[in-house]
Parts: sequence; C-alpha cells; structure tokens
Amino acid sequence: MRQFTVCESRRPNPLPPFPEREGGSSPLSVPGRGCLVAKALLVLLLLGSVAVWAQQSNVEPIQLPPIKTVTLENGLKVIVIEQPSLPIVQFSLRVRAGAIHEPTDRTGLATFTAMMLRQGTTNRTADQISEAIDFVGGSLGASADVERTDVTARVLKKDFQVGLDLLADIVQNPNFPEKEMGIVRNQLLASVRGMRDDPSELASAHLDFALFGTIHPLGRSMSEQSVNAITRDDLVTFHGIYYRPNNAVLAVAGDVKADEVIAAVKKAFGSWQKGDIPPAPLPEPVKLQGYKVRFVHKPGQTQTHIEIGHFGLAVTDPDYIPTVLANYVLGGGAFSSRLLQIIRSKAGKTYSIFSYFPSYSFPGYFRISTFTRNDQAFETLQLVLDEFKKFKENGITQEELQAAQDNIAGSYILRLETLSGLTTTILNNDFYGFSMDRSRNWRKLVRSVTLEQANKAIKDRFDPDNLAIVLLSDVKILEGKTELLPGLPIESVGVVDWLEPVTARAKPYAEFLAALAAPKGPTQLEWKAQITPEAKALLERAFAAQGGFERVAQIRDTYVKIRGSLFRGGQEAKVEGEVWIKLPNKLRQIVKFAGGQVVYIYNGIQGWVEVGGRMRDLPAQALTELREAIELDSLLLLWNIARPEYKFEIVGTAQVDGQETQILRMTTDQGKSADFYFDTERFVPLKIVTQTSEGKTKEQLLSDYRRVEGFWVPFALKTLEDKELTDNVEVVEFKVNTGVGDEQFEKP
Repeated sequence: MRQFTVCESRRPNPLPPFPEREGGSSPLSVPGRGCLVAKALLVLLLLGSVAVWAQQSNVEPIQLPPIKTVTLENGLKVIVIEQPSLPIVQFSLRVRAGAIHEPTDRTGLATFTAMMLRQGTTNRTADQISEAIDFVGGSLGASADVERTDVTARVLKKDFQVGLDLLADIVQNPNFPEKEMGIVRNQLLASVRGMRDDPSELASAHLDFALFGTIHPLGRSMSEQSVNAITRDDLVTFHGIYYRPNNAVLAVAGDVKADEVIAAVKKAFGSWQKGDIPPAPLPEPVKLQGYKVRFVHKPGQTQTHIEIGHFGLAVTDPDYIPTVLANYVLGGGAFSSRLLQIIRSKAGKTYSIFSYFPSYSFPGYFRISTFTRNDQAFETLQLVLDEFKKFKENGITQEELQAAQDNIAGSYILRLETLSGLTTTILNNDFYGFSMDRSRNWRKLVRSVTLEQANKAIKDRFDPDNLAIVLLSDVKILEGKTELLPGLPIESVGVVDWLEPVTARAKPYAEFLAALAAPKGPTQLEWKAQITPEAKALLERAFAAQGGFERVAQIRDTYVKIRGSLFRGGQEAKVEGEVWIKLPNKLRQIVKFAGGQVVYIYNGIQGWVEVGGRMRDLPAQALTELREAIELDSLLLLWNIARPEYKFEIVGTAQVDGQETQILRMTTDQGKSADFYFDTERFVPLKIVTQTSEGKTKEQLLSDYRRVEGFWVPFALKTLEDKELTDNVEVVEFKVNTGVGDEQFEKP
C-alpha cells in the first residue's frame, strides 16, 4: 500500500543511547513528537535491561558479516552485506537530498519528492507499484530527512528481482502525476495542521526556529504556505538535480551473494546518468547570548511544555562520543539520568524529561524536553536550569561514566542483530565518512573514553548560560509576574499564538496582550485585499446584487435554520440545525439528529464541541474549518476583501447547471484557495470548490436563491466530496443582525 507514516518527524528521533541513529525521517509528524517520546521511553527501558549483560562484555571487535563495496562507472556506490540467517533481502538506497538542499520557500520539497516516488513512474502507475509489492508480501517506501532521502525495499530472497526492479524504477523514473500530487500535498498539509495539536511537537518546532531562524534549514518547518507553493516543476527539478548515481549509495543486505547482487544492480542502475551536484552551504546561526525566551500561547492549555536548547556538534567531531556519554548521565539514560532523578523522582514535577544530541554531519543542537502542570512551570524550569548548571560545574563521576559506557556499548550490538539495523548502521558509516572499523571497534571506542575526556566535553560542549527556551502554555500563567526567572524581566519574553506560523515574529508580552484583546478579523468593510482589476469588477457587481457596498457593510451577524440529510458510509441521517455567525469571527452551530445533538462553539480564538453533555476543546484543524465556514459563507464571503493578506483573481469561466459563471479564486494567508463560481446574471455564487484536509475535492452547490431582508440567500445547498453526496439541506429561516450576544460564543 502507499506509504504514509503519521508517527514520523523531520526532526531527529530523541533516542540518545544510539549516537549513530538516523537524524529522523519524513516530517509528517506534522504528528509526531508524542510518538517520539513514547519510542524514547520504550527503548530506554529496553536498554536498562541489557545493562548487566553489557557490563560483562569486553572490547573485542564486533564481528560483522562479509561486506563488499564497489563503485559502478556512473558513480553509484554499492555495498553488499551477506547475512544469510533469514531468506530476506533488504534494499536501502540513500541519496544526499534532504531539507538542507531545499529552496528556503519550498520547505518540505525533499519529503514531497520522496513521497511521490511510489505514486507512479514512466513504466508503472501507483496502483501497479502497490500491487506488485503487495503480491510478494514485501515493503517499498521512501522518506526524507534533514540531510538525505532513504528509499527502501524488503522482500523474500525468491523475490529479489521484484524488489530490485521496483526500487530502481521509482528512483530513476518517477513521473510525478498531478492527481497523486494533490493527494500527497493534502497529506502533508494535514500533518502540518496536526502538529499544532501536539504541544510537544509544536514547542519543539518553535525551539528549532528560536535557535536557527529561517536562514538555516533546521529552523524551518513545513508550513501550509511552503507545501502549497511546491509545483510539479519543483519536484522534477529537485529529483533531476539530486537523484543521481554519483550522489547515492545502495546497500543490499540479506541472503545474497555479492557478485550476483553487483551484476544485477549494474543491469538495473547502469543506465542511470551521473550529474553535477551543487553544494549545500549552511549559514552560521546567530550565537546565543544569555537566555532567549519564546512563549507559545495556547488558550486553555493546562500543562506547560518546556524546550531548552543550544547549538551542538557534528557526529564527526572528535568530542562526539565523549559528549554523548556525558549526556547519557544528564538526560539520556532512562531512569538513571540526573534530570529524571531530580525533576521526576525527587521533585515530582514531571513524568518525562530527557536530553539529546542528534546525529548530523554538521553541528546541530542539544536540547532538553519536559512538561509539567501550569502551576509548577516556573519552578520546574528553574530546577532544570539549576541541575544543568551543576552538571556543567561538577562534571560526572567514574561510576556514572561506567554506566553510560555499559549501556551505549552494549545497546549498539542490538542494532546489528536486525537486517534493517545492520543496513542502516553500515550506511551511516559511509554517509559520515567512517570506515567499517568504526562499527567493529565501537565497544573499544566507547570504553576508551576517560573520565577526564568526558568532563572536558562537558566543559566545552554544554552551555547552560546561553540558551533558547520555549514555553508552550496559556499566557495567563504569566499574569502578575515581573520576572520569568531571576534577572529575566517579563518584558524580554517574546510571545506568539499557537495558530500562527512557527516563524511568526514574537511580540513583547504587553504588545501581545493588546493584540489578544483586539478583534481577530476585519471590523470595517474596506478594500484592503490584493485584488486584480478583473476580480474587483466582479466583486463590485456581487456587492451591487446584495444591495450595495454600504448595505453589506452593515451586517453584524446572521442566523440560519436548516433541515435535511447527511450521508456517511452509505447511510442517511436526517438532521436539523441552527447556525449563528457574528462578525468578524464567531460561530455557534447546533446539529440535532435522532437521539441527540452536537454543539460547536468558536469565539475566534478557541473552540469547543459538546456531545452528550460533555464539552471538549476542538483541535486546530476543526478551528480552521469553523473559520472557513465563516469566510466561505455565500454572503459573508464579501467581507474577505477587508483582509489585507488575502488575494482575489479570476481564473476562468465554467457552466454550472447550464448557467455561465466566472470563477473567482480567493487565496488565504495560509496559501489555501477557494473557487467561487459566480452567476454572470445575478452575480451570486452557484458553486464553491475547496480541498479537504484528506485531499478530497469539496463542492458546495447553491441554488433556489430568494430575497430575504434585501439579500440573495440560497435556500438549497448540496455538498459533494470527490463527487459523492455528503450533505443535502434546505434553509428554513434566515435572519440578519439579530443582536446575538458574545456570551453565546464562549465555553458554557
């Protein structure tokens, strides 16, 4: 089946005991980081169980299976690992093509390209690829990381040729079909939106930005704008530049013979043309001086997520192994780490806290991650910083170093016991420029680190005095405080809203509070949007049809009562509903059905849903959909001309139910577009077309327009998703300016 792993992240996996672990995978983490924490805890517990065995191990070289390396004439390096313990073959092709190679305004391009590899080639459709790999019970997929893309296939020995042929085809011959692009794009957009609902993931992204800014790939996160900006030409160009044999390594491991594999690979990849690979220079990030604090405001948040970080070191740095050993003591060592012992076990402030350095070929970062109750946020932050400073000042003991060496040396063996782990380790060695002796002598490298070297690494590589700090919580926890920490005035804290782009400018605390109190959205109807002359001419006629500009400007709220049917899974449900909208951005909706009702409330900032008498917060995507319900209303859509960041243009004409229409496209500040099909006689929309977060085309058909209080109102509405009917309702009652109070849009 087509691969899309939700529990993955472009940011590195925080598994500190594995210093050579991959930096991460696809940013579909959108996400994601909650999954990473769970994985970290699971593996750390596992490692604790091997500690006794590790203490008894020696520093003899690790025995690797036979490995043969050749480079083809086109520059493709082939590594064959003969491991016949199981009749399985693992193919792993690594291309030096990742986030560091993306244009700054196309963040996510490497992942988009990787996800499209399985979506069709010049030889096979996406369905044919899926059928071929499913038929042999194998797996085939691709994921992009900060520095690289990995394309993998796994099959039984008897299906060796099937796996190789499919891998070679999707790597060399992708055709990036437009239809599949839409599906993948919406999967990426869904992951971006999902990140907002994972506080740890969102706080982590803000720390990346706080450390590196947008000038560095590590500081850039996928956004709706960057994903929507990616075109087919971008995919073709990126693939054409970086997917070259002289920029790739293919590892084949399992029940194979090296000479046979090399002959087969030459046939499958021999015609792949080499190319000139441009360098990917990385800018130097701005050095930290003191504490740089970024507060992410999420209304109603009851826990504070804390991310602390500074710049790190490359995996090739001579200090890397001593530094990772030291970090194991600080926050990488499961329940034995100092941070967990102090912050969790003794102080009882959190359930989880860990620290780690990722593996990059360039200096990355170091971070500490935790969370706590809001009323414990500042005390917890201070405890973490105090413990970090003690670690820097006092170093570690010989016993702590020994425990770290036992676990890290011993756990390395576990990776080599699986075919995928063995292949990844061998590829990592090659990627970072290490010889195979690094793996063979890993235990010796780890155990040869002295206490003096570890403590020197602590002095040189850990910096508790110069940090980026991110707190994600409700801004109310700052009320009444003059200092965030001793000597750090509250005015120095920059605050952003959780729904803003990660790269948004952080406002000073007082400025943010003022902005928070201001209305969200236009309160006066003015021509402020970016509108082409043709689009403005159409909009002026639409205003005239609704009684004129001044008449529309007098609208303050609307009320509509409906009845009809919803269609889901082949079943029809009769419903009745009421919707109140108060400009600029409030909505209340009640949907009644047999046996109960659902109430949605949106106050322009927060949202809630009540089902069966129980109230819960709405996720970010639901808030987006409620906001869109206001902006896409057949009458209130005219108020969008007052949004300076919105764009309007005419993109064509079409027939809707036999009537000629002009298509007005509105593009939001998030890069999302909606097409309004305006009747050229009455100048009211007959159809509205958007894309759902699942990648479906959503069409709303509006008909039976009637005059109500001087406005044209559609009394019949149908909604289709990918041509399948989902809603069919009629308007029973419509009112304008009912005087509905703000209290109707707040949590009961």
